[in-house]
Amino acid sequence: MKKPLFSWISFPFVEFPIQSFFVFAFFILAAIFVFTITHNFFWVLLSLFFLFSSLFSYFVPTYYEFYEDYVFIKVLVFKRERKYTEFKCFYVDKKGVMLSTFARPRGLDRFRGQSIRFTKEQKETENILNFLEEKIGNRF
Repeated sequence: MKKPLFSWISFPFVEFPIQSFFVFAFFILAAIFVFTITHNFFWVLLSLFFLFSSLFSYFVPTYYEFYEDYVFIKVLVFKRERKYTEFKCFYVDKKGVMLSTFARPRGLDRFRGQSIRFTKEQKETENILNFLEEKIGNRF
């Protein structure tokens, strides 16, 4: 098994406790709101399920491993490998870096590209950006 060049774990729920408190409070308020409208626990559970699934990556740790030819991402039991040749540019955002399949940043990047989230301290930022500059080259 090859050893990764860079690796880290991003877990926003633990890394940002104040934001996590507000997210949890929002879930409670949403449950109360849905219950007062419907008076049915089925709809409360269904709405909480959809809220949780939309924020799934916030609540579970994400493992990132960068190898010579590809990036490996693991979230619980979901695993994904993406080769650097699939990407045509990359750009830095507030929480990490977006690897885009387009030559320039586009709105479809959220669906076709790959978002890489850094840790709260962002110690890996400089090394990863230099590495991506070497592998992809087109930085915005």
